[in-house]
Parts: sequence; structure tokens; C-alpha cells
Amino acid sequence: MNTPTVGILVGGLIYSGIKTNRSDLEQISFYEEACIQYGLCPCFFRLKDIKLETDQINALVKGDKGKYELKVITIPKIIHNRGLFFRNESKIKIKNLQKTGVIIFNDRNRYGKWGVHEILMKNEELQPHLPETKRASSLNFIEMLEKHKQLIIKPSGGSLGGGVVMVEKKDSELWEVCYNQKRESFANDWPDIIRKKVLNKNYIIQERIQLAQYQGSPFDLRVSVQKNGLGEWQVTGVVGKVAKIGNYVTNVAKGGTCKTLTELLSDYSNLDFKEVYQSIEDFSIKAVTELNKYFPNLADVGLDIGLTTEGFPMFIECNCRDLRITFKKAQMHEVWKATYTTPISYARYLFDSKII
Repeated sequence: MNTPTVGILVGGLIYSGIKTNRSDLEQISFYEEACIQYGLCPCFFRLKDIKLETDQINALVKGDKGKYELKVITIPKIIHNRGLFFRNESKIKIKNLQKTGVIIFNDRNRYGKWGVHEILMKNEELQPHLPETKRASSLNFIEMLEKHKQLIIKPSGGSLGGGVVMVEKKDSELWEVCYNQKRESFANDWPDIIRKKVLNKNYIIQERIQLAQYQGSPFDLRVSVQKNGLGEWQVTGVVGKVAKIGNYVTNVAKGGTCKTLTELLSDYSNLDFKEVYQSIEDFSIKAVTELNKYFPNLADVGLDIGLTTEGFPMFIECNCRDLRITFKKAQMHEVWKATYTTPISYARYLFDSKII
């Protein structure tokens, strides 16, 4: 009996790394070990390698000598999408592929922050975990200034902390905007950086969560939530991201460092680790279950969640292509590996469920 092939759809950079055996963004060996465990054979390819007219792909498959080789094979029936595709022609090609009966989980890996917020707000249980958020406009900015002492303005579709500014109230009339390690005070006259972002319909304005801190710097959490070998959502791992000293964003790309949740809670004797972890897990499962109603092919998500000093989880944003590197940087090796294994176990579940 032939071993079923599971496809891993990747972008050009990762693809090139696999070809040259220097893939830093994806740990290919973890996919390989997971596929051995679940009786599958992995292949890696780009969207342009798919030939719908012949039902074939040019894929990288590991050869007898242990190196990846280009082979023409039948399009796998199960594909885990690890790429980002923004062009309409790419989205159409994915839809046409799905029409042939191929299952692509995480067929979309980028969802606008505003759209995600609107979906989660529909669930009353989740509402207490959501900071007040509005679409960018002059009127909404004025309203949010009147209600909150700190605001975050960020692109609805951005990532890695790019384009994020913080606005902070200094006294009854004076505000300060922080961006790119710069600070600029203002009263009635908005700085150009504010005007530019507030008038951009692709930005959102959000109440800034008063995050718990680690050694004087705010931190938030990356929570890996994935469908497992039973077809059910699970929290595979939780890791913390601590902002660089003097910074307000925690992204590793902006100088943030990674820590275990145990380390981060060490300064909070009032918090019980098990209770905090359980509250993070409960919220995360409820959040992705709600999102799954609107995005039916969702199966692998990285949630960014803030913690208050009372240990209450607050939603920040949803990442559908979690690069998983934070677990590696926090030296959480087994959890890092599990974030690769779990999606492969889900692929095995799809094969065994006779869905295809």
C-alpha cells in the first residue's frame, strides 16, 4: 500500500531554502519526523508549481540520498498552506484547486484585524476579552482620545509590528505619539504621522491594553492553537514575547525577547500558573472556534494575547501563519516541535476520515 502524500504549500523564500538545505524559517526535519510518525510522505511546493490542467505538481520530495529532488507527482489530496498569497490570480487558483476536491487547510493565512474583531464581538462570552477597537477616522480618533489614556493605531492587515504607533495622554491637554523610537507631543494640532494613519481606512484604532510586565517591560503571549489528530482544537503551546526596554511592541522583529510563561509569571506571586494557563486555553479555544465558523478551513493559528496584572487574557490579534520561531527562541524545543507535528496529525485525521 502506497504511503499517502501530504503537500506543504510554501512561499518562494522557504522553497529556496529547502532546495539548498538552508531553510531557517521552517524546520523541515520536524515535518519529516511527524510524517514518519503518522505514515505520510511530505512534499514541498509553491503555488506556481501546481498544474491544474494535468493534475500534477513539480514538488520537492526527499530522494534516496537524503536530499530533496524535484519530481512530477499527482497533486496531493491534503495540503497544509504555509504561504501568503495576496494577488487575485493566486486566490482564484487556490479556489479552483479546492473545486477539484483537494482539501487545503489554512487556505487563507491573512485576515484583516478589523474583520476578526467584528467576528469575535458577535460572541458575548468573548467580548470582555476584546479591547475597544474602531476603524481609523478622524471622528473615531477623537472619540477614542476622550475615552482612553493610551491608544494603539496599527494597520488592519500588517504584521511583525510594522506601522504601529502608540498615543499616550500626558495631562489634560497634552498627548504624546510614539513611533520608530521617536516621541512627539501634541495638543490640538495632530502630527503628520497621526493624520496620515487616522485618515487611512486600512488602519484601526485600539484601546491599549495595560499589559503585565516582566522586569519593567510589557509582555504578551503567542498561543499556538491547532487542530489535532482527532480533528479537535487544542492549545499546543504558549510562549511570551517581552518588549525591548523602552519599546511598546513585543514583536521579535522589533527587538522583543522570548520567555516561557513560567518565567513571566515569576514576579506575580498573586497569580496561580495553572489558573492563568487554563484561562488562556479556554479563551483561545473559544476564539478560534468562533473564527472557524466564518473561516471553515482554519486549522493552525497563532493568537497574540495580552495578560492583565490580574492574569486576565485580552485578545490582541490573530496570525494564521505562525512562524513558530518564538518557541525556539524561548528554548521550548518540545513545544516548538509539537507545533509542526500537530498539523501533520490533523492531515492524517483527514485521510482517515474518508473526507477526501
